[in-house]
Formats: sequence, C-alpha cells, structure tokens
Amino acid sequence: MPLTSLRSSSSRRDIIIVVSIICFLTVIISFRTIYTRDGSWRRPVGELPTFGSGKTKTPSESEETTKPKAPIPVVDTLSSTVVTTSTSASSTLVASPTAAASGAISGGCDGFPDTKDILVVMKTGATEAYDKLPIHFMTTLSCVNDSILFSDMEMDMAGHKLIDTLDEVADDIKKDNGDFDLYRLLQEYDKLHEDPRPLKEGANGWNLDKYKFVHMLLKTYKYRPNVPWYVFIEADTGVLWDNMRTFLNKYDPKRPYYLGSPTYLDIEFAHGGTGYIISQAAMQAAVGQHLDIATKYDKDVQGICCGDRMIGRVLLDENIKLTKAWPMLNGEKPITIPFSKRQWCQPIITMHHMTAQEVSQVWNFEQERKAQGITTPILFMEIFNHFVKPSLLSTRTDWTNLSDDITYTPPSPEDPERSYNGRTWAELGLVERASPETADNCKKACDADNDCFQWQHHDQECALHHSIRMGESKRATQSSWISGWKMDKIEKFQAEMGECKSGVDWAGWGR
Repeated sequence: MPLTSLRSSSSRRDIIIVVSIICFLTVIISFRTIYTRDGSWRRPVGELPTFGSGKTKTPSESEETTKPKAPIPVVDTLSSTVVTTSTSASSTLVASPTAAASGAISGGCDGFPDTKDILVVMKTGATEAYDKLPIHFMTTLSCVNDSILFSDMEMDMAGHKLIDTLDEVADDIKKDNGDFDLYRLLQEYDKLHEDPRPLKEGANGWNLDKYKFVHMLLKTYKYRPNVPWYVFIEADTGVLWDNMRTFLNKYDPKRPYYLGSPTYLDIEFAHGGTGYIISQAAMQAAVGQHLDIATKYDKDVQGICCGDRMIGRVLLDENIKLTKAWPMLNGEKPITIPFSKRQWCQPIITMHHMTAQEVSQVWNFEQERKAQGITTPILFMEIFNHFVKPSLLSTRTDWTNLSDDITYTPPSPEDPERSYNGRTWAELGLVERASPETADNCKKACDADNDCFQWQHHDQECALHHSIRMGESKRATQSSWISGWKMDKIEKFQAEMGECKSGVDWAGWGR
C-alpha cells in the first residue's frame, strides 16, 4: 500500500477517535449536570419554566430574554461544579468548588437530611457579602440540594452567583428616591471593580434592603416555580438542618403555609432575619397568580420600615395568615437566648444575628452530635448546656448578661412617674431602692426576688432578669459593667426540668 494511503487512513482513524471522545465527554458532562446525588433529575441548563405551570421552554422561546439575568446557582453535589441557570441565552456551566466540596471541608455530607424538596433563598447585601457568605458556603449551604443568593449587586464569589434583586425596580420608584443612593453607588463601584465593603459605614443599607423582599419573592418564583418548600434566610441566619427537615415533615406543602416568628406592626408577619418558610401552594397563590406584585407593592415600600412586613402583606392579601413557629424559628442566638421553662424542651431550627464564628460553632456542634450517633432533635436545653452553662459564673466584670426584665434606677426630672413593674419608686422596698447604688446591692435585690436568675449593674442602674442569658463582653467600653448569675438557682432549675424525656414540643406560638 502506498505511504500516502497509509497516512490518509491513519488521519481518518485519528479524527474518528477524537470525535468519539468528544461525544462521550459531552454525554457524561450532560448527565452529571442534571443528575443529582439523591437520584432526582434537575432541569437542564438553559431550560426555563413557563411561569405558573410545570411546562418548560428554552431561552429562545422565553419572553424575558431581552434582558440578561444573573445566573442562578444550583448546587450539584454529584460533581465538582456549580451549575447555573440563566434567563439569557449565554447560560454557562461554571467550573468551581461546589457546595458539596465545601461540605467535605466541614466533615462531609454523610447523614445530611434530604433537602431535595427545599429551596434555600439567602438574602444579603454587597457591603457585607464577602464577610458573611464564605462561612455559609462551608456550612449552611454546603450540603443543601438547591439555593439562590440575592443581593443588591450582581456578584460572583468564586463561582457562587449573587443576583441583583433590584435591577427590575421601576425607574419612577428609584428616581429622586434617597433610599436608592447606596444602590446607585454600588453600581458605580461594580463598574470600577472597587471593594464595596467600605460603603457599609455611613450607608443606609436598611432603607435599601426593604425594597428587596417582594422582588426576591417574585424572582424566586420565576426561577423555581415548583418547589415544595421555600426557606428564606439572611446572611446572619444559622440553620439546624435536621430539625428543619423534621419540622417541615409535619406540614403538607400542597396547602398554603407561611411559617415564621411573629412580629407585629399594623399586621402580623414573619421576622425576616429569623427566617420564614413558604409552601408551594402559598407561593402559587400569592405570586404565581400575581406576577405583577412588584409593580403593585413597590409604591408602598418607601413609607414602611421593613421589607419583611411587605411579604406578610402579599400573603395576607391572599388570605394566607402567618402560622407561628416561634421559638423554633428564633431571632436570638446562643449567647442572647433567654432560657426558661417555656422553650426548654422545644427544638431550635434557626437563629439570628450570628457571626461567622457562631455559625461555624453551631454547625460543628450539630455535626459532632451526629457523629456520636445522636439522632434526637436539638433542643434549647442542649444549646444551653453546650454553649452557655460552662461560661456562667457567680460574677463577671466587663460583661453584660442582657438583664432587662426589671430595671431599677432613681426617677429623673424627665421621668418622675417612672413605673417599676406597676409600682412607683416610693412603693419599692428598701432593698430595691438601694439596688442602683452598688453591684452588691443589685445582687441583693436579685436574691430578694423569687423569680430572679441573674442581675446586672451599670452606671447607677440595676437590672434583674427572670430567665437565663449569657450575654457578651463590654471590655471595649469605658464604663463599669458587672453581671452575676444565681448559680444555685440555675442548678435547681435544670434539675427540675430534667432531660425532656417526656417528649419534644413542636408547637409554635406567639411571643
């Protein structure tokens, strides 16, 4: 055979081999992109839901492709990638460390509860995102099946996509509205690749934040219209996932539920930082049937204090009232929780105002407990025993234990009729009137109060408390802070409450 024929034959074989390898890799990548670790199938990248139905259409068929959207992160725990879906035709597969990979750093996802019916929606802001989100990538979000991150600026944090929640707010709402000064500044910083964190100081992010809630609700539904449970949290919210799973198993997502910790203004609504949960039926009724909610409610946001109140309004307008889930969905954290018999034997699901260190500590506690084979729900009792009790002393200086049930301080000319639990200063006993003078006198006032667990003295003020709180350091302050706990009474209380062996109370109630 001529040499030229051999070379031609060899080239054809090489081409066939290369093409075969490319086809094989394409099939494998496609499979790993849409097949999750729990055996369920995900919507392929680029395929969007028809709003309000289970049907799908490609970006080229979508009416919303005129304006590119930020990709939505989908945790792919099978492969080491973050799969992103987008309403733009240029949707891509972003290669990066995944949530599952992060979970491995914290001990892996073995034994993590099934979350395939849960979408986690986390809200943050550009000025805090780099400080608060990384710990969640290693803990809170590390093993969940699916999550979306919302901010006030489109961002990419090592492959984790943050969506600009406010990019579709109408111009007439933003124009000449001081609440959006920070938003406009953030967009300039983004163009110039400047670090937005310094803007946290002096910027009124709270006023901007309240506009995010309804838009976040709408965008969440548009991106994920058929999720049984939507769990909304913030960047300083901690979640105990085993307790969350057990809690949600008690409800039917096909019924309209709005679960949260009650807050009261002109209406009752769920506190946002504590976390709130919306069922598929409630989301469909409040959002799926009303895709104009942003236009409808944006004009009312400027005149209110809080965006989470607007979520309550949207749902209440569809006659979906809040189902109280406090104290399980809790606005405190281990060092600020007021521990008492009313919640001692109840599970705790979320906590708020958590620092990165505290998120990590609670996550580690949950994993260590699981490693020991303990499968019962984590109760307030255990949080107290692990995080609080070992740090309590009879007296601690440069410390506030957050006592505030009764505060004794002499009446001032500005407040001559001040009430002390329904009594005037003249009606108080000698021990109570003397309590503001010294820390020792304050301790004596606590000893004389049968319900008092702890006391605090600061600047001629004595405060007593009828539950147990740990509190925090006041070393950085110039004035004197002294706190104390009645250790014998705390021991007696623990003995009386026992180990909660009579059962776990999953009932939520108002505060």
